[in-house]
Amino acid sequence: MITRNDIADMIFPDVKETIADLEKKFPERTNPISSRFAPSPTGFLHIGAIFASFTAWKFCSQNNGIFVLRIEDTDQKREVAGSINEIIELLKTFNIPITEGPIWENNANVGDYWPYIQSQRKYFYQVFAKQLISEWKAYPCRMTEEEIDEVRKQQEKTKKTPGIYGNYSKRRNMSADEIQKKLMSSDEDAKQFVIRFRSPGDLTKRVVFEDILRGKIEMMDNYNDIVLLKTDGLPTYHLAHIVDDHLMRMSHIIRAEERMPSVPLHLQLFAACGLTPPKYCHLAQILKLDEGKKRKLSKRKDPEANVAYFFENGYAVQWILEYLINLIDSKFEDRQKANPEKTYLDFEIKLEDMNKAWALFDLVKLQSVNNGYLSRISTDELYEQSLTRAKKYRPELAKLMESDVVYTKAALNIERHTPKDPKRFSTYADIENQLRFFYDSEREKMSGNVEALKSGNVIADKELMKKFVAEYIQVLDLSMPVEDWFNQLKEIGKKYGFAGNNAEFKEWGYIWKIGDLAMFLRLQLCCATQTPDLFSVMQVMGKERVVKRMNGVNS
Repeated sequence: MITRNDIADMIFPDVKETIADLEKKFPERTNPISSRFAPSPTGFLHIGAIFASFTAWKFCSQNNGIFVLRIEDTDQKREVAGSINEIIELLKTFNIPITEGPIWENNANVGDYWPYIQSQRKYFYQVFAKQLISEWKAYPCRMTEEEIDEVRKQQEKTKKTPGIYGNYSKRRNMSADEIQKKLMSSDEDAKQFVIRFRSPGDLTKRVVFEDILRGKIEMMDNYNDIVLLKTDGLPTYHLAHIVDDHLMRMSHIIRAEERMPSVPLHLQLFAACGLTPPKYCHLAQILKLDEGKKRKLSKRKDPEANVAYFFENGYAVQWILEYLINLIDSKFEDRQKANPEKTYLDFEIKLEDMNKAWALFDLVKLQSVNNGYLSRISTDELYEQSLTRAKKYRPELAKLMESDVVYTKAALNIERHTPKDPKRFSTYADIENQLRFFYDSEREKMSGNVEALKSGNVIADKELMKKFVAEYIQVLDLSMPVEDWFNQLKEIGKKYGFAGNNAEFKEWGYIWKIGDLAMFLRLQLCCATQTPDLFSVMQVMGKERVVKRMNGVNS
């Protein structure tokens, strides 16, 4: 008579080990705290993935634990070439150290619980599946897509709960003899089967479990006979999750809220394999406001869902992480203000105190955080960070920044860390835009836009402005106090029809205002309507460069 063990041997003839054998190879860690980040290499990395991985790493780090990178690549049809290396590089960029993972050259493993890429762990999943089959907790299933669709339609028609379970699974109750007959069939199609879990749950049962963040959770128990192994022999997420998290000895699973509905199933699988489940912590979902309504941050709709968006638009790693900590812990900002000498790395997070409901991703708030960060750091740090960014996105500008470091730092340093500090940089893109015009070659590229900016203003009157420039450069003194410089500019300006203030403009019939004259200088020197403090810009440029650019009005 055919036994369940015989069936398991027929399906997995090369598997000779048990779960207990694997546990000996991968014993419990001496360190009691461990967690992982387990992304799929199927495209760009979502900002929510950085949120989850940073939280998991921070928790492990402050508890002297182990942080593991595991690549979940079992959906190989969707895998994007180069994604694994991109994930590793992004974690490095975000200063999230990996203790174990496929992080050596050519994704070689670092750590004793390898391999860390799921497609290389196929044998382990087979060991678990074979044991479940031998204990009649799993079974081979050959239901076709047509049969599954037929079941779905029948359930809809009779208003039954959808799924493959109970008598709706046409292979669930086959005997060992019947299964053997199918396995030995010469019909090749009959040999294409998946391995399904024989769920012990039912539609009337509820399950209660503890979540570190959310406390006691009660949900409908799993009743579906979900697929454990696909026809290609690779596991679904559900089987891979319990196998890998157990054999890698993960103590805490810190992941997105959207994974929480799978907990009842995973608890069933852990129990079916005779294993103790890890502790779960499901993070608040990242949402955004869309026409006044909150919705999930979407990979398809929202460019800011892609981590690359922030780098391309000039956001810095530190800013993003500081902002994410604000989403993790709403008290972080107040604690940081009370301890300005500390960085985001100095503050501990407590999983049980994190925000539960949702995390609203606000780009305006992020820019405010960014601005605060750039305003705090030294000019030397500002230079080094903006140079690193420019080398990747603006290489020509980077060369100019390196060609005269003193000049570049002086341009960056205008009014920084003073009572008049305008805190003008919110992104690296702001820095680049406000540096360009300091360099002659870049200013020349921008000069083509000046005529359009002059249109409709007195500064379009070249003959008048030539006369003003000829007189002004004769008395220009950039060493005088700013008040004296401005008074001198006003006195000369009056000769050419520019009122020194609003009262003069109204009472004395001037055609233009001193602000128009200042705009002329700004455009002539910088080819931009928005610049740092004008006199400070002129001082940094120096008289020779200022005179040369002002004389350009004659061209």
